Amino acid sequence: MNEFGTLKIFEKIRGGKKIRVCAFGSSNTERFDVGMHWFDYVDFGFKNTFGGSVGQFINTGISGNTSTQMLERFERDVAPYSPDLTIVTCGGNDSNPSREISESVFHENLCRMAGLLKALGSEVVFQTYYACDLEHLDPAYAEAIPRYMQIIRDTAEELNAPVNDNYARWERLRISAPDVYRLLMLNSMHVNLYGNMVIGLDLMRKFGFRLPDDKRDFCRTGLIAQCAMDILEKEER
Repeated sequence: MNEFGTLKIFEKIRGGKKIRVCAFGSSNTERFDVGMHWFDYVDFGFKNTFGGSVGQFINTGISGNTSTQMLERFERDVAPYSPDLTIVTCGGNDSNPSREISESVFHENLCRMAGLLKALGSEVVFQTYYACDLEHLDPAYAEAIPRYMQIIRDTAEELNAPVNDNYARWERLRISAPDVYRLLMLNSMHVNLYGNMVIGLDLMRKFGFRLPDDKRDFCRTGLIAQCAMDILEKEER
């Protein structure tokens, strides 16, 4: 599987250019817990495949951010790096009714973000959230999250941008095996180190990176969960 193989960043690498990749988001992106973060797997995948000098990998996540707040800090936190690729992950805070970010504003913000990144010369990969533990959230919040995740999918399609749809994969597991799903969660809105592992492994696969055999034992829990999600996806098809 190499869904992101047509990204121009690979042409830059083959041309001998150094690359710069940013992760831009909220608490799903900010490093705030122990263990490898999903963005570490992206970093590892590129460097294991193309060598340690392939480029820089910069995490610009800030917990609690809505897409509006991300735009407000864009010139400070992203623009100075002039990234070649930016992985944008937002929507969990936007979908909280108390934050008052309407669905239309969320869509506009995503489009504006993509436009700003394009102006910098950056390609964009959008990500949906993993499935949140809806049973433990306020009903209005829980009802809104799937709609905002769909906006991410629709916007990515509209802009012809790649998307890593964590939500669809995780939601099948959450419904089919909630006890297993919760082994990957830190709390209702955040993944733990094993959840980060699953997201990271999925991204590595989409970029076309192979996990070395000598690293598979370390990633055993994530690989098992990834396999379970693959099986559920095949059954749905």
